[in-house]
Amino acid sequence: MIIHPESKLKEFWDLYMLVLTVACALIIPLQIALHVPFHSSLLWFESLLSISFGIDIVLHFFTGFRFENRIILDPRRIAVHYLRSWFILDLIAALPFFLIHGTDAAEATQLLRVIRFLQIHRLLKLLRVNEVFSQFQRKHALNPGLFRLGYFVLLISLITHMLACGWILLDGITDETDPVTIYIKALYFTVTTLASVGYGDITPHNNIQRIFALGLMMIGVGSYGFVIGNMASFLANRDIVRANYFKKLEEVTAFLRYRAIPSDLRSQILAYYDHVWESRMGQDEAELLSDLPQSLRVDIALAMRKDLIQKVPFFREASEDLLRDIVMALRPAAYIPGSFIIREGEMGDCMYIVSSGIVEIVSRDGSQVFTELTEGSFLGEMALIYKTERTASARARGYCDLYVLKKRDFDFILSRYPAFASHIMKVAEERRREAASR
Repeated sequence: MIIHPESKLKEFWDLYMLVLTVACALIIPLQIALHVPFHSSLLWFESLLSISFGIDIVLHFFTGFRFENRIILDPRRIAVHYLRSWFILDLIAALPFFLIHGTDAAEATQLLRVIRFLQIHRLLKLLRVNEVFSQFQRKHALNPGLFRLGYFVLLISLITHMLACGWILLDGITDETDPVTIYIKALYFTVTTLASVGYGDITPHNNIQRIFALGLMMIGVGSYGFVIGNMASFLANRDIVRANYFKKLEEVTAFLRYRAIPSDLRSQILAYYDHVWESRMGQDEAELLSDLPQSLRVDIALAMRKDLIQKVPFFREASEDLLRDIVMALRPAAYIPGSFIIREGEMGDCMYIVSSGIVEIVSRDGSQVFTELTEGSFLGEMALIYKTERTASARARGYCDLYVLKKRDFDFILSRYPAFASHIMKVAEERRREAASR
């Protein structure tokens, strides 16, 4: 059985291996720096690592991969690709060096030191963290700026931890015996040095320590500058969207005042813009996706609206191609509380699908509420078939987002699907007879 590289199983396993890899990056340097003995709990963790890394190797031989925007599921190509890429690194990480034991106390001590340093090989798995993060970000469409910042903060945190352990190995902390205090002081020295704000209470005492401290300063200048730069970039990009929205709001407000629009109507207009900002972050869906190829725009529209469309009886038997044409013909519309969507007696030329909010079906004067329509409901669908008057009024109870399908667009679509057009007419006649009988 070949596992699809974008399956839930693959995603779960990658996240599990990511957690184990981060745990390795935290525990192994501490073991080496603080000379932690191999007691039962650590042996259990080491066993879990070796077993998990071994299973990871096996799974990679049965997991497809992406190549030039294509998913490769051929077993032979999968094996060759894995052997040429990550196999050697993964194999080294899976080797159970902790099973080596000495024959006497002296030999055991020497072997223990060797084993502790051999454990460093497992930190090579960190080289794959970026790949897992990138796949997760791409699959779930996370904010690239925020994602990049989070990843780099994690990376800097791990590097800081390892450097603190390195300072302990260099005997940078000599006035303490408690392991917890030793680590905290080493971490304190590392962070202050990386940030170039050292207070001088912990200082290097030999050339090796001085060289190490210089390395910390050089790493700190680049890494912390990068973090601050990414944070500024992320905040600036968010502010651009907000700034563009408020600029447009100022222009609309100035126009309304210049034209002496009544205050109650002006309030409704500004409330509408507030709703658009809260529900869509001020973004124009069509404008955002305008740079994409037509095929991708259709796929996005279908993914967003397919479930809504198929709730309409007319479209339950529609083919995939027909649904694609329909979703591209839909237009978003927003209504503020109390506004009428349709009025009884007016000629209908479109239907509506409720995306969010509550729509009330009311009497002509709005004094009586007959029923309420929620997300996924539809109204006015008969106007797509017959040129008739609306038989009831519809009003937004709160802020409502709807999709509109115009009759002229629907007629054009039906002209391309004559078989479906005849089906639609039969469904419409049945619904018309049902309505007449009531």
